Amino acid sequence: MTTTLGRLTSVLVLLAVALGGCGGSTQSKASGPAGILRLSDEGIPDLTPADLDPPAETLGANSIAVMSLIDGGLVRLDANLHIAPDGASSWSVGNGGRTYTFHIRPHLRFADGTPVTAADFAYSLDRAFSPRYAGAANAQAFLSHIVGGAAVTAGKAKSVSGVRVLGRDTLQITTDKPVAVFLDELANPVAAVVPRHLIQRYGPEAWTEHAVGTGPFYVKDLQHGKEIDLAPNPYYWRGKPALKEVRILFVQNPDTAYNLYRTGSLDVMGMVQFPSDKLAEGRKLSAFHSAPYLFTEYLPPNERKPPFNNVHVRRAFSLAIDRTALVNRFLGGQYVPANGILPPGMPGYNSHLRGEQFNPTQAQAELARAGYPGGKGFPSVSLSFSGGDPGQRASAQVLQRFWSKYLHVSVGLNQMEQGAYNNALNAENFQLAFISWGMDYPDPQDFLSLQLQTGVGNNNAGFSNARFDALTKQADTMVGQNAARYKLYRQAEQIALDQAAWIVLYWGRTDVLINPRVHGLILNGGGLTAPNWASVTAG
Repeated sequence: MTTTLGRLTSVLVLLAVALGGCGGSTQSKASGPAGILRLSDEGIPDLTPADLDPPAETLGANSIAVMSLIDGGLVRLDANLHIAPDGASSWSVGNGGRTYTFHIRPHLRFADGTPVTAADFAYSLDRAFSPRYAGAANAQAFLSHIVGGAAVTAGKAKSVSGVRVLGRDTLQITTDKPVAVFLDELANPVAAVVPRHLIQRYGPEAWTEHAVGTGPFYVKDLQHGKEIDLAPNPYYWRGKPALKEVRILFVQNPDTAYNLYRTGSLDVMGMVQFPSDKLAEGRKLSAFHSAPYLFTEYLPPNERKPPFNNVHVRRAFSLAIDRTALVNRFLGGQYVPANGILPPGMPGYNSHLRGEQFNPTQAQAELARAGYPGGKGFPSVSLSFSGGDPGQRASAQVLQRFWSKYLHVSVGLNQMEQGAYNNALNAENFQLAFISWGMDYPDPQDFLSLQLQTGVGNNNAGFSNARFDALTKQADTMVGQNAARYKLYRQAEQIALDQAAWIVLYWGRTDVLINPRVHGLILNGGGLTAPNWASVTAG
């Protein structure tokens, strides 16, 4: 997930912190109705039909937060961010890590009782790759290694050749090469099984108004501009949920969601966004919970042109940043000062990594090595940021002061409209800029290979290192060898940090308020979730 560029992640994670039943009430009104869970989907006024369609969704965290309660795929991420069975009860891997054979649960059903077979999963993957959804590019982003997917998107085939139905309950998927994160990618909503019978009945868009999946809930009522109400799936394979209903309110302003919680109109707020101006007050409440979030905010220094094509300049700018002061004094402690690319909680995270530190003396020495002693002769440079992101604006002003104080250089600030900002990043038309990257799936490949290998689309700053490429490309193909993979990724991360490929700033946190009457929810590196939604209760 990036708030500026890239893809987004699912609503699950590591380092689980049990939330049910701790602390006292923070409500000024009586608790909500028994058995009904009320949440806010912060930052949006509504959900469109496309936002609830797995291959079409465009709103990222807002739509995935809802879809994750409705849809299910072959596999899922459990509360510890490990791959676990979902619609498939088991699977095997062969052909050198290229062929996956899934065994579908024999009694799997959609929430309306319709049986689900291997053919339904094949239909859903064909649909995800169809030209109709090429604009959203979700299948292309997450499932690009499935053989034959590109041919369907290009209109050269009707079905994905790498997906074969071997029997009612057996599905086989072949990839074009060994992909170590393939199961993680299949856990993304784009690979969810969708109800062909409802799509045929209501049409390719309107069906989501009546969406059913193999997840714990289904759409009971969608009130546009207000809320979506979900009812328990009586055929959920993990057991019928204990909740009578889940009501998700669309609340564009997070401050409004906070106030709704405080007046007793919500049981949970902060599922997507906690208002930064209410953080200090919220932390004093017994219902406040916080956990690390797999997210890194960083500056990509554009290495394609001077002065940031000089590694000593990049190092100087990084060493001159007091990240602790930036986070705690200027950003309200909403984040965690970062010294590396991989955030805490990420598999492969190196807790002993020194990474990027604050050292003004060394920063000045690096700038002198670059030919600019005391900042003399340093050219005019600018830091671009999105005017729609208050955090970037505040950070930019602080960084500007740091570089002036410790390097004696002047950095201009270039505020841009969000669309123009994204275009500038994609066109590589910047010197320094902000990028916010959150996990698509919990693996170093998502932060290292997809961002920093030579020539990849997300490598906006043009970093290129042969050793980094060799390490990450080897790790990317080592199916079922995670310990060995993580060792290679750690080596690659150190190379990127030594070269200041990213100037990392801070890691994320998830902050939520949860009424003590709610039991069974947890926080982890992906945000708010439940180990088993069938067991969640409310009052």
